[in-house]
Amino acid sequence: GIVMKTDLPQNKDSNLLSEKAVNIWRIRATIILVLFSFIDGALLVFMPITATVLGIAALIVYLSVIFIYCPALYRVCGYAVNKNIIIIENGLFFHYHTKINFSKVQYCVISQGPVQKIYGVCSLTFLTAGSSEKIIDISVTNAQKIKISVEE
Repeated sequence: GIVMKTDLPQNKDSNLLSEKAVNIWRIRATIILVLFSFIDGALLVFMPITATVLGIAALIVYLSVIFIYCPALYRVCGYAVNKNIIIIENGLFFHYHTKINFSKVQYCVISQGPVQKIYGVCSLTFLTAGSSEKIIDISVTNAQKIKISVEE
């Protein structure tokens, strides 16, 4: 079954993604829809029936993403910072539960896209010898605190 945020270890350092995450995901979906609309508009000239069907299908998918997928994803994504371990929960259809020991982290990267910058959130990436893991759309202050904790 799907692991909910409430399944993360609850302590004073247990956190959820920023409440702004859902809005950011909705903006990203809107940008993708706008780009698809340009392609669909060009297709409309040559194949009007196909373009109309694709446009309606895209609108249905878009509305599903906006009103169902984004809120559901927010409910299952989260992270917890314990003494020497970070636990990251991510994904709705393919759920990931990742534990990272601080001692295994080589370095951390805080990054912000343009939409994240507007909303005052960022992504925090942990790079280890074999992989990288990311906490998306968390507040910049939380990301900086976690980064300092990991790099100590």
